Amino acid sequence: MNRDIFTKIIKNEISAYKIAENSDHLAILDIYPVKIGHTLVIPKKKNVEKIFSLTEKEFISIMSFTRKVAIGLEKIIPCNRIGIFVLGFEIPHVHIHLIPMDEESDGDFSKRRIDLSEKCFKILSNKIRKSIEI
Repeated sequence: MNRDIFTKIIKNEISAYKIAENSDHLAILDIYPVKIGHTLVIPKKKNVEKIFSLTEKEFISIMSFTRKVAIGLEKIIPCNRIGIFVLGFEIPHVHIHLIPMDEESDGDFSKRRIDLSEKCFKILSNKIRKSIEI
């Protein structure tokens, strides 16, 4: 069975810029961000493609975790607000996008993605990680 990329990240088979984690969830920087600080929140539970397929308890839990991550992001990334998006068409695993936004067009996923160096990702992930209270 071919596992999705998030399952491989959860199992530490491939690396990611982790910014928050607990026993049920993981937050990582998107390596193809639409804005600096673009973060993905994923449940560690396997084989769930749609957010509304989570149980009510799991849904509330991931949203609570996501809120904490968003509050931490907003402390580090200057923006008017943190946008939240649930799309999930590219990867068959529930994931929530958190995007620092100054205007609605900042959430346009069809725009060219930002290229960041590994050094920039490491610095950014360390700063954000320190700002999140899980």
